[in-house]
Amino acid sequence: MSDAIPIFEAKNKLPLFIRQAETGEPVFISRRNKSVAVLISFDDYNELVKRAEEPKKKMNVVERIAAFKEKNGWPFTDEEIDEIFGDVRDHTPISFESHVYDGIMEDLDD
Repeated sequence: MSDAIPIFEAKNKLPLFIRQAETGEPVFISRRNKSVAVLISFDDYNELVKRAEEPKKKMNVVERIAAFKEKNGWPFTDEEIDEIFGDVRDHTPISFESHVYDGIMEDLDD
């Protein structure tokens, strides 16, 4: 964010600041050292309006997890997660301790 321009300077040099806004750089305008307005390009304004009018898609938990996994390159498969935490789809609870114990016992049997 660049420094805010006092209102009197914005008024006196309005064509200069409009050109600046047209290049995609917002112009912050202040009164008594407090930002009170922003001059932006018409295209930037339309983009903001478009985003504000888009319906907010509400995602359920499963959709949020899938979006997180996609965005962050999640390293585990669903099967690996089920193996660690139990298959939540059939509501089979499993404690971490019993899972670790079972794994140790399997290793000893080998």
